[in-house]
Amino acid sequence: MHLTSFLLPWLLLALAVAVGFAARLLPLRSKAGIITLSALGAFMLLFAVLSNLFTAKDRDHLERYKEQALQAEDWKYRHLDELTLILAQFKPPSEADQALLKKLISYGWLGNNSKLLSAQQAHEARERLRANYNPVKPMLIKGVPTNVDEHIVKLALRQVGFTLVPYQADEEPYTQVNIIYYGRDMTPLEVKLAALTLMRAGVELKAIKPFPKDTQGNLRAIKVDWNKYYDSRKILDVADIETVEQFK
Repeated sequence: MHLTSFLLPWLLLALAVAVGFAARLLPLRSKAGIITLSALGAFMLLFAVLSNLFTAKDRDHLERYKEQALQAEDWKYRHLDELTLILAQFKPPSEADQALLKKLISYGWLGNNSKLLSAQQAHEARERLRANYNPVKPMLIKGVPTNVDEHIVKLALRQVGFTLVPYQADEEPYTQVNIIYYGRDMTPLEVKLAALTLMRAGVELKAIKPFPKDTQGNLRAIKVDWNKYYDSRKILDVADIETVEQFK
């Protein structure tokens, strides 16, 4: 197909030259001249139509190749994020973290502490929901607090399809958060995955609400925030988040 597309313009040029010679050598009003010029003209028209057809097919193939290249690029970066997340999760704790864990154990902490169990339950719920989930439409998220391992949490959010929006230069990063605001076009499953990703990192969410006002920039977005109105409320239950049909 590619060879044909390459040769057709040259064949058209050869036919044009042939028409020029025929016009000079044959009497235009003679029967032979009329037949020759008509045949050459018909061939030129045929080759022009074929050239357009092959060009259109090549354009379709090029678009298909571009789409496949984009899919391959997306696959590469998605799996690169997966590998980076696994490596980050297996990184041994720092000496300071190990010392803190020893202190907590010495204070009487156990593995069945409610906060630790909540984080584990959030992870298990997230994995159940993620099993049949495939991110399709782009989503934004902003407001990851500084009291979590930002590198791991950001990779985990990217794992479920979110694009992280960084804090602006004049914005103070949150050290504590207690609420998630979500856009009108976000599905409950997408909101759940964002909430559970944060909760398994130890974030204590107390409310999940839609944005008070829809804007063009927040329809497919989530904002992690702190609201003093919700600070006195109880922490959301993992099981409730996993099973709720619609957040209100």
